[in-house]
Amino acid sequence: MSLGAKLNELRLRKGESLQQTADAVGVTKTHIWELEKGKTANPTADLLRKLAAHFQVSVDFLIDPAQMGMTSQDEAMVFYRDLKSLDERDQETVRRMMDVLREKKP
Repeated sequence: MSLGAKLNELRLRKGESLQQTADAVGVTKTHIWELEKGKTANPTADLLRKLAAHFQVSVDFLIDPAQMGMTSQDEAMVFYRDLKSLDERDQETVRRMMDVLREKKP
C-alpha cells in the first residue's frame, strides 16, 4: 500500500477532514491532499514523524520500502534526510557508528 493510500485510510478511520489533519501536523490542506494522491514525493522526515505521531503509527509503517517499491537510492535519500534532521552531536555519533561497522566488514 502506498504512503498516500495509508494516509487516506488513517485519516478516514480517524474521521478527520484534510484540513483537520493538515492543522494537526502543521501543513496545508493541499499538501495532505497531494500526499494522499501521490502528487508530491519525498515528504520530509519531520513531516513523516508528525504524521506518524498524529496517527499513532510508526514512521516505518508509513514508508515501508518493501510495500512502496522504494529503491535503495530512495531509502538512502530518506536516511540522509533523517540524518540531517539530527543535531550535530547526534550526526557525529551516527558517523562514528558507521565507521565502526565498516571496519567490521570482512
